[in-house]
Amino acid sequence: MIRASLMAILLLASTPAVASDPSRSALAAAATTFDMSSRDSGADHRIHVFIPPETLPDARLPVVYLLDADGHFPLFTEMVRVLIDAGDIPPVAVVGIGYPVQSMADTITLRLRDYTPAGDAPHAALVRKIVGEGPEIRDGGADAFLRFIETDLKPRIAQRYPVDNTNAALVGHSLGGLFGLHVLLSHPESFRYYGLSSPAILWSDGYLLTREGDWAKQHRDLRATLFLGVGGKERTLAHVLALPPELKAAETEIVARFGNPDPVAQLADFETRLRGRAYPGLRYPGLKIFDGESHGGVVVPAFNAELLMFFGKSQ
Repeated sequence: MIRASLMAILLLASTPAVASDPSRSALAAAATTFDMSSRDSGADHRIHVFIPPETLPDARLPVVYLLDADGHFPLFTEMVRVLIDAGDIPPVAVVGIGYPVQSMADTITLRLRDYTPAGDAPHAALVRKIVGEGPEIRDGGADAFLRFIETDLKPRIAQRYPVDNTNAALVGHSLGGLFGLHVLLSHPESFRYYGLSSPAILWSDGYLLTREGDWAKQHRDLRATLFLGVGGKERTLAHVLALPPELKAAETEIVARFGNPDPVAQLADFETRLRGRAYPGLRYPGLKIFDGESHGGVVVPAFNAELLMFFGKSQ
């Protein structure tokens, strides 16, 4: 049986798999939800939008595009509200991107499709063991997902809401962090800010390392603001996977394949390479390791740090 704890597998975010019910949220009065499809791929998405109360119609708010919104939208928007009320950040809009599905298996496979920039057969095989024979498993659809955000979603948001898409952040965790780094190293102009935690550095035999090297060969600058964070407890792949007892055999198999590496050390190696490029347009204070935080729990301090870094009034 698929259990809620399985959302941590394969460096996936620890989020609920079913679409959230916005009517249950205290933020319902300030949030709207609608479904839309990609004109390119036909993929369906559930969009959640938070606009701070008392926003004037002619305002142009900075905006965060939040991945894994089915689980993270209520948490993230509540943090935005608290920081606004405390006077720590100005009013900020949030656009959460999720899925109109009702099963954990569907959420796992859809985010695998959308957040990964390349195929990875071993990880896909492990996902098949977890979700069973039902949902279709596809990976490597990150570029199609980015086209949806750029050509479908952003224009609709700009048309309907008082936001400034030239002052936009992308926030993602785990596979969402993998997607974010792919965008940063392929189309950095898509967002001004990138808030990424625990990105899946291992994906597709080190795809991100290759992508980083390719960008450096072809460009002398990387214009963006980057926050990169990771939990201090993420010291082994086995900890990140955290599979339940009935899937320990599968966990042992994939850990053995990769040698149970240290994700924190791997991310530190990645950032050493990135900082070594000395891009003049890259604002990056360095990797933030949140001591005592797990792969799933690190999203809370990471979200707070990202919001303050990007929009804090002291910046």
